[in-house]
Amino acid sequence: MTRSDTTKQAAFSATKKDFNIDWFSGQGAGGQKRNKTQNCCRITHLQSGLMATGQDHRTRPANQRDAFERLVAMLIKHYRLDEAPERDINTETIRTYHEPRNIVKDHASGLTQEYKYVVKDGNIADMLEARRREMGNE
Repeated sequence: MTRSDTTKQAAFSATKKDFNIDWFSGQGAGGQKRNKTQNCCRITHLQSGLMATGQDHRTRPANQRDAFERLVAMLIKHYRLDEAPERDINTETIRTYHEPRNIVKDHASGLTQEYKYVVKDGNIADMLEARRREMGNE
């Protein structure tokens, strides 16, 4: 067993006390047998509140196994989302090029220059240097 497997197991370890198991009669087609026996299982993870049911099989052990498999999949997904690193989505505008108004504005540094000077003449070095200075100050 690798170290990452051990870490994953430790993150998802639980005991019977962490779950609430309810048995109930099935609903839908199946006739008298389905309606009079309590073979369907609802398992709730008490800490997270996640719940899964198993009611596709005729026997209690099969339905309990089915419910636990579903709940484990939900718990893994739930805890992976909690442990996932937050991604910094940078949606800010870096630079605006507006030809009709004849401006180019670098939003981080606040530098504004003429569109013709920056784009048509190819003088973007001032913009890049202002951006570099601003990013160095943060």
